[in-house]
Amino acid sequence: MNIFQKTKFSSLIEASKKPKNCRKLSLIFYDENLKNKGEVFSKFINLEVLEMQAHPSIYNMDDFEFPAEIGRLKKLKKISFLNFPLKIFPEWIFNTESLQYLMIRGSDIDTIPDSISRLEKLKTLRIENCPLNKIPKTLYQMNRLKILGLSDTKLTDLRSDLFPSNLKEINFSGTKRYKNEDLEYLKIKMAKTKIYP
Repeated sequence: MNIFQKTKFSSLIEASKKPKNCRKLSLIFYDENLKNKGEVFSKFINLEVLEMQAHPSIYNMDDFEFPAEIGRLKKLKKISFLNFPLKIFPEWIFNTESLQYLMIRGSDIDTIPDSISRLEKLKTLRIENCPLNKIPKTLYQMNRLKILGLSDTKLTDLRSDLFPSNLKEINFSGTKRYKNEDLEYLKIKMAKTKIYP
């Protein structure tokens, strides 16, 4: 048996040939709808890192979906989705109990469901470059969360009681809809947290 088995893949076809070996899957400029790929993803039982970036041609695909089977992958620790045409937050994400890092950037998501608090191991949450306009009511309960990325969003409410008190960093850079005085007050109330800008 070859102990130097390939564990990192950049092709869904290649990864599906040895699905149990696949620990990291990085698909860059992906241009297909994934909604019928559930059977393929369900075989990646050892997958720990899923990184995907959409090809620009996919953004006008109205029926794009990620397969819900991804949510059944018990070892998944990191998900990064960039520039996919998502209008609503994928509910299956709340089943990924081992998840520590979640980034969804460049989507049309405007709401994070309160179910986000089910991701009890999450340390980094980045929901960026999207029309997000409010913080979920349960976010403050996420005591393991250390890094919160909310850059280029439409947030206006920056009350300190919306955020976990133990955050190390919050990033509000980019599109600014909030008031400067609200940001400055948040920095005072959360003095131990680095807040950008």
